[in-house]
Amino acid sequence: MARDFSAGDVLAQKFRLVSQLGAGGMGSVWRAEHLLLQSPVAIKLIHERVASAPGAVDRFLNEARAAAALRSPHVIQVLDFGVEGTTPYLVMELLEGESLATRLGRVSRLSLDETARIVSQVARALTRAHESGVVHRDLKPDNVFLVKNQDEELAKVLDFGIAKTLATGDTTTAGLTQTGAVLGTPHYMSPEQARGRSDVDHRSDLWSLGVIAYQCVTGLRPFDSAILGDLLLKICADPIPAAPGAPPGFDGWLARALARDPSQRFQSATEMADALRALTSHSPSAGVTVPTHVRIDSLPAPRRPSAAPLWVTLGAAVLLLVLGVVGVVGAYLIGAFDRSVPAGSASAALGSDAPLLASAPPTAPSPSGAASGKPPSGAAPKGSRTAASGTASPAPTASAPAPSSSDACAKACAKLQACGYKCPAFPCVGPYKAIADCVNGKSNCLEMAGCSK
Repeated sequence: MARDFSAGDVLAQKFRLVSQLGAGGMGSVWRAEHLLLQSPVAIKLIHERVASAPGAVDRFLNEARAAAALRSPHVIQVLDFGVEGTTPYLVMELLEGESLATRLGRVSRLSLDETARIVSQVARALTRAHESGVVHRDLKPDNVFLVKNQDEELAKVLDFGIAKTLATGDTTTAGLTQTGAVLGTPHYMSPEQARGRSDVDHRSDLWSLGVIAYQCVTGLRPFDSAILGDLLLKICADPIPAAPGAPPGFDGWLARALARDPSQRFQSATEMADALRALTSHSPSAGVTVPTHVRIDSLPAPRRPSAAPLWVTLGAAVLLLVLGVVGVVGAYLIGAFDRSVPAGSASAALGSDAPLLASAPPTAPSPSGAASGKPPSGAAPKGSRTAASGTASPAPTASAPAPSSSDACAKACAKLQACGYKCPAFPCVGPYKAIADCVNGKSNCLEMAGCSK
């Protein structure tokens, strides 16, 4: 006959029930006192109707031993376990705080960085359990408890392996009433659990953690229905829904977390948590360190402006500096040359074809001028610079051929050389070769210049 427990009852002659903290489909949780240690504890009493299935109590004891062996700050510590009459019980550390389900009921949704923090801590608990061969199989917000630890908050996972052990071997009935009304647990079942497969492994817990993360970020559950059959069908067949209002990249993370083929999911809780933290680091509310070893094949990376490589920036700076130096040196040389050329001669020195560089056609001297030694009428006196001074001379007639560039340059260079100027050091090609020839003495520079030293 089932026993009804009440405050003041003593279990195993060392635990006195103080007050009931909560109740659910699997049993009730009580605040109790350890009579020998005089310390507060929490005791979970399993419903006798759940424990009455053949072999259920033996499985419960085996799973309780495995859970008690888990040591992690993110796993609730199991202190004792046993059977009082026909009622299995589990003694655990008493936690002060609230469950994740209570928090979501109060605030509806969490930020991505807060979600990532909780998921990361739950993942540490799952990693420790999976390494020990323990699969939770009933992970849900009610089994994630948030406690204050000085100036930080810790997430602790409750009830490792207990729900599956006591569920008479049928994973689809855990957390359901006899009429099939949904109590909450089926929303977090993996497809392999919903199909009643016997080869459920640790990746089923990862699916459940993905559903929890979706609910934290959106305030909704990805698959929902008031009818059990419809809910299980959605879990097994419906497309993975987009997360409304979720940060960029979360949908890609969720698609991998909720892959129906377990081999396509994240293969460990650590990998799954690292991937979510990497997303958080790209979000505007980033506050979590990004791991360098995460690889997410289906995760779209948020677009962000990229800086040019350092070598490109340095190369451009050096190029600009060289161009600037060349420009300054060139300007200096041109300015120096301009200052060294007298007025009217610069264009000739640069190879100009201007007629001002040509000497005026000679005028035949008169006999009288030749005999007397006086210059003929109209002739320029000795030492005059009619041709080289830059004074405009009459334009040549149509029959007179224009001087070539080489002649003009030669005369210009000869004029400069004869009058004490230096020709510029230009390459000896084209018209400049004539300049070099003049300077090298191949022409009568003094006579062409029309001036004397």
